[in-house]
Amino acid sequence: MREDRAAGATLYAFALVLLLVGGVWFVRAAPEVGEDPAVVAGRATVERLLPDLPRQAGAETMVLAAGGRKERNTSVVGGAYALAMLCVGDGQVRVRLSATGEDSGRAVPCSAEDPEPVELTVGLADNLFMAVSAETRGAAVFRWRVIRTRSY
Repeated sequence: MREDRAAGATLYAFALVLLLVGGVWFVRAAPEVGEDPAVVAGRATVERLLPDLPRQAGAETMVLAAGGRKERNTSVVGGAYALAMLCVGDGQVRVRLSATGEDSGRAVPCSAEDPEPVELTVGLADNLFMAVSAETRGAAVFRWRVIRTRSY
């Protein structure tokens, strides 16, 4: 009877070790929770340098993966608008304002240290269409804001 007890104790010990090793592997293999710290810092930078204003017609901060693309449509009242864009990352973001796909777009350079806003004056009838494509090595944080300008 002692041999049976020893074999049973050994079997339980191996099962316990296997369970512990599996638990450690499960916890270590779990994906990280939350945003990348570089993305959080980039979001804070673009929102500080290009803040929301009371008279803006639209604004958004978006995170683009390398090679990612997003499209946005914003309803506006017809007139002249100032479109400001800013990017934090490594590379550039190409912004196309034509819904037809006939133009190559405007390149907005991305910088991690000292990003500079790019501003355009655009005439809009009733809609702002924007196609944003990331030409970056990693994730890029892009912010745009459109404000109606005075027309005479």
